[in-house]
Amino acid sequence: MKIFSTFAVVLAGGASLCSVSAAAESTTCADSYEKAQEERVAGHLNAALVHLKNCIDPSCPKFVRDDCVRWMDQTESALPTVVFAVRREGKDLTDVQVSCDGKPLLSSLDGKAVPVDPGLHDFRFNVPGRDPVQQQTIIREGERNRIIEVKVGTPQEGDASPKPTADAADLLAKSGERGMVMRYLPYGMAGLAVLGAAGFALFAIEGSNQRGELERSCSPYCRASQVDDVKTKYALADTCLAVGLVSAGVATYLFLTRHGEKTERHDQTTSVGFAPRSSGVGGVLQVSTPF
Repeated sequence: MKIFSTFAVVLAGGASLCSVSAAAESTTCADSYEKAQEERVAGHLNAALVHLKNCIDPSCPKFVRDDCVRWMDQTESALPTVVFAVRREGKDLTDVQVSCDGKPLLSSLDGKAVPVDPGLHDFRFNVPGRDPVQQQTIIREGERNRIIEVKVGTPQEGDASPKPTADAADLLAKSGERGMVMRYLPYGMAGLAVLGAAGFALFAIEGSNQRGELERSCSPYCRASQVDDVKTKYALADTCLAVGLVSAGVATYLFLTRHGEKTERHDQTTSVGFAPRSSGVGGVLQVSTPF
C-alpha cells in the first residue's frame, strides 16, 4: 500500500511538470505568434523572421504553425538584400566595417548579400586609416542583391582643406602688410602735408623777422654769414612748402582713388624721399606713386 501511494505521488508530480512545460511552450508560441505579426506590420522583417522561426516549432499548436509558415514565406520574399562594394582606385576593399543606422552590421566585406529591412537607412563605412564614409540609401521591399558601391580616396584626396605651404603663408603675410600700409598711407601723407605747412610758416616768419632786423641794423653792410642765415631760413621755408604741397596732392589722390581701385592696384606703393643739396641749403623732394 505504501509503495502504491508513493507511485501515485510520483505520477501526479510528473503530470504536473508536463502540464507546466506544455503551458510554458504554449505561452512562448503565442508570444512569438503575436510579436511576429507586430514586427511585420512595422516593417521590421528581420525581427519578424526570428519570431516566426520560434512559432513553427513542432511543440506549437497546428494552427499557429500553419500561419507562421505562411507568414515566413511572405516575409522572406519581401525581405530585401544588399551587397556592399567599397573600392579605392578601382580595387575592392575587404577590411571595411559597415554599420546601419548606428548599429554594427558587418565587420568585413566578402561579397555576400546581406538582408536589410526596407526603408531609408544610413550606412557608414569605416576604412582603417581614412575618414568614415556615410551614405543614405532607400532600400525597397522585395529588392534583391541591391549593390551599394562606395569609393574612398587617398588621404590627400580626402583632405578638403589643404594647409598652405610656408611660401604661400609668407605671401599672404606680405600681402596683408602691403594692404595695411596702403590703408594708412593717405593719413600719413596728410599729416606730412600739415607738418610741411607748419614748417613753411615757422621758417618764413623767422626769416622775415631776421631780414627786417638786418635791414634796420646793418643794411647794406651786413656780414655774409648774417645774410646766408636769412637765405637758409627762406630755403627751408620753400622746402617745407614743397613737401606740404606734394604730400597734400598725394594724400588727396589716395583718398579719392582708394575705394575705386582693385586689389591689385592696392598692392602698389607710393614712395617719398628728400635729398638735401650739398651746399646745405634746400634740397630735392622725390615722390613716386602709380597713376
